[in-house]
Amino acid sequence: MHRQGEKIKQARRIDWNQLWKEDYASQPMEDDVEFWNDFAPHFRKKLKEEEDPYVRIFYEYSGFRPGETIFDMGCASGTLAIPYALKGHEIWAADFSEEMLKYLMIGAEEAGVADRIHPIRLDWNEDWTKRTDLPVCDVAISSRSFIAWDLSQALRNLESVARRKVCIGAWDVPARGYDRIVGKAIGYERPGYGCYVYILNELIDRDLFPELRFIKSPFRLTKYESFDKAMEGLEASFQYGLTDQQRCKLQDYCREHLKCHQEDGREYWKFDHTEMSTLAHISWEIR
Repeated sequence: MHRQGEKIKQARRIDWNQLWKEDYASQPMEDDVEFWNDFAPHFRKKLKEEEDPYVRIFYEYSGFRPGETIFDMGCASGTLAIPYALKGHEIWAADFSEEMLKYLMIGAEEAGVADRIHPIRLDWNEDWTKRTDLPVCDVAISSRSFIAWDLSQALRNLESVARRKVCIGAWDVPARGYDRIVGKAIGYERPGYGCYVYILNELIDRDLFPELRFIKSPFRLTKYESFDKAMEGLEASFQYGLTDQQRCKLQDYCREHLKCHQEDGREYWKFDHTEMSTLAHISWEIR
């Protein structure tokens, strides 16, 4: 009986933080600040094009109380910070990209909420305990921005700046999202666990009883400046790499479904389909 009990104990024990490190260490997580600095102006243009239903649903699921302060980690150019400031919240918006923070404040000025948004340059992978400028807000959030090498430490970092609650929006695929229609067309199967599975189980192992809900919203299709740029970006979105056969199928699919458009005298390429993205909303109360 003792030996059987030991086997059961060993079988049940999974080190989710170690699995996270092993699975993500070998994959490009786009934690290069130069990549995001270069992408910042394009990211802001995408945000201004259309309202993202995800922003509304994330707010609803998070259950913010009127007037609560929010710490937004990985804020980018204000995806959540600006609309939530418009709802009357004071936001401490953190990102490791200086350019993202610059465009965040440009957008905040245009929206008339610059006085409610406080930018902070901060990296997931630095020691937050050494930062004396980090406030403790009512709620800490991270939306589609979980770029951390140590899962356990990153979760504790978020808890350290939250007084009442933490809310995370995480992809249901590893690391980041990709267009499922394109993936299916080229025979790309979702590899491994979705990003949210690691987070959820790490929290469960700490007896935190997180709440899990899923958010489905239209995938904001990119406007590519050229066919070659589209191929480059799409191939990079399949972060576990493509086989030669899948790469050929991707090129064939793009030739058939990437359509050239004209706007204000400028040419861009966009797919002829609409895809839905699925993200997990994970939240838990601070003890």
